[in-house]
Amino acid sequence: MPLESADRLQHTEPNLPLSGVPVVRPTPGLGSLVVVHSTDLREICRRYELDALVGHYTMGRGEGCAILLDHPRVSRAHAHLEYREGEWWLVDGHSTNGTTINDVARDVHRLESGDRIQIGGTVFKYIAATDIEGQYFTTIRTAMITDGLTRALTHAAFRERLDGEFRRALRYRRPLSLMLIDLDYFKMVNDSHGHLAGDTVLRDLAAMILARVRREESFGRLGGEEFAILLPETGLVGAQVLARDLQDRVRALRWEVAGATVQITASFGVVSLTSVMTAPEALLERADALLYAAKGAGRNRMVADDSTG
Repeated sequence: MPLESADRLQHTEPNLPLSGVPVVRPTPGLGSLVVVHSTDLREICRRYELDALVGHYTMGRGEGCAILLDHPRVSRAHAHLEYREGEWWLVDGHSTNGTTINDVARDVHRLESGDRIQIGGTVFKYIAATDIEGQYFTTIRTAMITDGLTRALTHAAFRERLDGEFRRALRYRRPLSLMLIDLDYFKMVNDSHGHLAGDTVLRDLAAMILARVRREESFGRLGGEEFAILLPETGLVGAQVLARDLQDRVRALRWEVAGATVQITASFGVVSLTSVMTAPEALLERADALLYAAKGAGRNRMVADDSTG
């Protein structure tokens, strides 16, 4: 049987610009649930893709549910989605507070595009694969979680990714690395050439990094000129290889501003998950300490965690 867990249910939240979002041809057996109402505003427009090859997804607040719903009125295994003979069905799991579909309590229901599913404080809309409305929700969600200038994930969205990937790596004992990147003396670019030039530097640098990271990796802007890359299934050695490559690429960038050539360098802190780390904050704090060490050692360098096995 396929492993059912949150990491098997794909969230449609890539680091993509709003323009040029690829249009995917409908595939039989696919569909999606989109959050249209939630007590947690960060969840609005989140899209969960459904795959007939998986065929079964549990919704609830229990560990291991494909769709986690942290709400007091939600049971641990509140309901589940089943793919039966070409159609998706929603089945209530004998929950305490029931499942409502189109404002009517239902135990079993064959889903049709546009159906509204309410579980606890969350309302989903089921979108069939052939419904173009799904692309609309993807576009809105992308706008909500990406930084307007760089198209990197926002700080909040990146932290959410970090939390999820940390839990997954810890649970399945999989490698996970984190890279923090800070541009050296970036304030001098703004002071000498203006904020428009500074924005150009940030935008071009982010575009270069986005072209380098893989789809399963996450690139975020933590604030100002500080960025982060989350690397699932990557150990320290692989993360160091990527950091060195990005360091060389940053050094090679050039901008011509009012007859002057602008160049920048960057400092990198690289860390991998270890057995002593029990919370995502530990990974982030260690990476931040390594970044601070890189800057303290003269900048324009990468410092990795030599305590990682």
